[in-house]
Amino acid sequence: MATAVVYSIGKGGVGKTTCAAALALHASRSFQTLVVSLDPAHNLGDVLATRLKEKPREVTAHLWASEINMEAAINRYLKDSAEKLRQMYSYLKVINMEGYLDAIKMSPGIEEYATLQAIEEILSGVDGRYDLIVMDTPPTGLTLRVLALPQVSLMWGERIGRLRKEILSKRQMMTNIHGERRLVLDGREHEMPSDPKTDPVMNELNHYVSRMKGLSSLQSDASRSRVMPVMNADRLSLFETRRALESLEKLKMSVGPIIVNKVGMKTTDGRTVEEIASELRRELKTLPFMDQEPVGLPAIEEVSRHIDFTCWYPQTLHAAGGTHSLAQGKERN
Repeated sequence: MATAVVYSIGKGGVGKTTCAAALALHASRSFQTLVVSLDPAHNLGDVLATRLKEKPREVTAHLWASEINMEAAINRYLKDSAEKLRQMYSYLKVINMEGYLDAIKMSPGIEEYATLQAIEEILSGVDGRYDLIVMDTPPTGLTLRVLALPQVSLMWGERIGRLRKEILSKRQMMTNIHGERRLVLDGREHEMPSDPKTDPVMNELNHYVSRMKGLSSLQSDASRSRVMPVMNADRLSLFETRRALESLEKLKMSVGPIIVNKVGMKTTDGRTVEEIASELRRELKTLPFMDQEPVGLPAIEEVSRHIDFTCWYPQTLHAAGGTHSLAQGKERN
């Protein structure tokens, strides 16, 4: 069975980490499940009352958890990018790559691309070990930009690929007229390929486009991917959720019912569940406000009893029916 993915998204502080943990614990009754935090301000380990690292840790039967070190993920992304530049353009070895990396580390978009690469690493590294991966994502704005990247990158990747082919075609025409030419830089000769099959830049572009197609296909595949929006019953959370739903619709991502968390909590701009349902015109599920933050597996289990989290399972999980005995999960309750 192909691994399914659920993204728990929402405004900071609405309880999306708690809901991600509850969904993962619920799913682990029937499926091998991994819940992973991509939020730089990690609190998944706090919610599960266990120390987490990047390497998944089994916190209870059939449930693993991890927290991605985003600072390390950004450094990996920059180093990988630098290495690809070196491979594609061998003459760049004369450039101070370390200085280049320092300069772009804080550039706009780096965190988004690093987060996307982290998602790729998670998905490519599962090796069939998990039936479901629950992503505890960063706050809405960053998450939506990350989810949009595969489609956006696919468009410009294909466009750059066409431009590269035109460059290689013109280079081949010059080679046919003047013979093979080489770039001389800093006293060294560098080959200038003209065949798309042997051009390292073209090969990298093709590989990149293939990766983005895979991610985009997964996101838009309702049988394998779903979004679980989480919000509170207040004005700002409502506005942000509405904008998120509009963006997810454009991305053609399957969205499950919206969780309205902390219902009953007194706020200065509170909204009733009925008002939220009327404005969003979506199915809602509710979680009551709790006097104490749910921490630890027993508390998360209690949260999962308030909602049947099965409604957020991608279709492939419903079809599979579980890879281990339901009785094993019930023994923990």
